[in-house]
Amino acid sequence: MSTAPAGRILAIDTASDAISLAIELDGALLAEHRWQVESTVSRELLGQVDIFLDHTGVSRGSLAALVICIGPGGYGGLRAGIATVQGMALALDLPLAGISRLEADAWPQLLATQARRPVVAVHDARRASVAWGAFMRPADGGAPKVLAAPSITSIDECARDAPAAAIWCGELIEELLAARKDHNHEGDETRDISESTRAAAMLELARAHHAYGDPAAVDAAYLRQPHITRPN
Repeated sequence: MSTAPAGRILAIDTASDAISLAIELDGALLAEHRWQVESTVSRELLGQVDIFLDHTGVSRGSLAALVICIGPGGYGGLRAGIATVQGMALALDLPLAGISRLEADAWPQLLATQARRPVVAVHDARRASVAWGAFMRPADGGAPKVLAAPSITSIDECARDAPAAAIWCGELIEELLAARKDHNHEGDETRDISESTRAAAMLELARAHHAYGDPAAVDAAYLRQPHITRPN
């Protein structure tokens, strides 16, 4: 892995139906874009990327690197996003960084809180389970410290094992909020997050982690095997 190259870097998040894009120049955010997928990621992504780049006055050939969200999230969207961005990176001979959805959701909360508090980011994994991880920002800055590695557990296990007095963000379903009360999570806070901030957070995290490297080495972070129906 290497530090972020100088120049324009494009981040793409396809972990949910609300796709977000962000572009930076030498660490300074230039623009963001978000849209709701109407058909499929594979049909819409490249066209939206080209529109976004055109509006910001950036050509594909002027990009220095790419960043992609590796999940957890929807199987189809993640696969399509990763494959598309890997293809772009290989065609343009660019390094690629893969960033966790949960860490990207936690990042703005880690920056915003005045006190150093843990942040728990949650994704509704269906089937009475959640994908979650807990993070703390080190006192000296840099990449977040992982308090609980991203995993999929039952809702009750998440509420039981998550750190106390934490800031919770992401897809905070009602069952999880109720379970936290059962486990006496006094001092917790919940905060709404905007999907449009995820791609921008990914840019910052890629820089903090020195995460740029071989595009072929980037893959989806499946916390459990995807449920795929056997063809008839």
